[in-house]
Amino acid sequence: MAVMSIRIDDNKRKLLKVIASAEGRSITSLVCELLDEYVARKKSTLADYSQNREGQALMKVSEAAFAEWDNDEDAVCDSLCH
Repeated sequence: MAVMSIRIDDNKRKLLKVIASAEGRSITSLVCELLDEYVARKKSTLADYSQNREGQALMKVSEAAFAEWDNDEDAVCDSLCH
C-alpha cells in the first residue's frame, strides 16, 4: 500500500479528526472512503477522457510527473508506517 501526503488547512484536519473519532474511525479510513466514492463517480468520465486523443496525449505527458512521486522516500515512509 502506498503512502500519500496531502496538505490541508488545520481547521479541516481537526474537523476530519473529530468526525472520524465520533464514528470510531481513523482519518485514513474516512479519507479512503471519500476517495473511493469520488473515484466511483468519476470512473466513467475518466473512461470517456482516455478514449479521446487529447486525453491520451495529456496522460502520456503527465507520466513523467507521476513517476517522480514514486521515490525512495515512499519506501522509507512505508516501512515506518507498516
